[in-house]
Amino acid sequence: MLKRISTAALAVALMGMLAAPAMAQKPGDKLPVLVNGPDKDVIREAVQTVKAPGECTVEFIVGKDGKPKEMKPTCTNDAYLPFVERAMAAVVYEPEIFDGEIMESEPKPGASRPPGSAPKRQPFKFGVSQPAAAPNQPGDKAPVVIKDIDNGDLQRAMENVDAPGACNLTLTVGADGKAKDIEPNCTPDKYNKSITTAVKKMKFEPGQKDGKPIDWPNFKKPLSLGK
Repeated sequence: MLKRISTAALAVALMGMLAAPAMAQKPGDKLPVLVNGPDKDVIREAVQTVKAPGECTVEFIVGKDGKPKEMKPTCTNDAYLPFVERAMAAVVYEPEIFDGEIMESEPKPGASRPPGSAPKRQPFKFGVSQPAAAPNQPGDKAPVVIKDIDNGDLQRAMENVDAPGACNLTLTVGADGKAKDIEPNCTPDKYNKSITTAVKKMKFEPGQKDGKPIDWPNFKKPLSLGK
């Protein structure tokens, strides 16, 4: 059953980005003010390409030109890193003004500056959602998971690899309700063997066409394997 990308799930939360001038110390002083946020087209492209949930946070300072600099992105799924960096290229601020001068938003040690100067943090949240299956005609229905992947198997896989990861799992649900043609598509690929073994234990109510069980290819299930 195909996944549909939910743009509503691509929440790009702007946390702590709009600073109130009331925090400035003198008349005319102001903290960086957001003018343009991350590129939403790049965010949509990221979800459509990676097809797995994930979250990222970018820590940065605002330069005198109003652009983010010294960015330090961290992601639960490293596949999103290049997309986050591209999305941040669209970010623009009105730079900080302090004591009548345009400043970078990172105060020097010991400098008397507003407490909201730095660092800035831009969070990203990427997700996919599973829509309800719409039968093509009476008697048709998509597979339903009866026994999901065992959490113990996932835990053992993470302990063996000892690194966070993600899988864009694709399989065929057989007419017998068992998984076959399993493609784990994990990053890092050290997860592939253990995830394939775990998926083989899944059980389904098979898909039906004209009221009869059939093989249902291209059933997708994203997995996030975080510490």
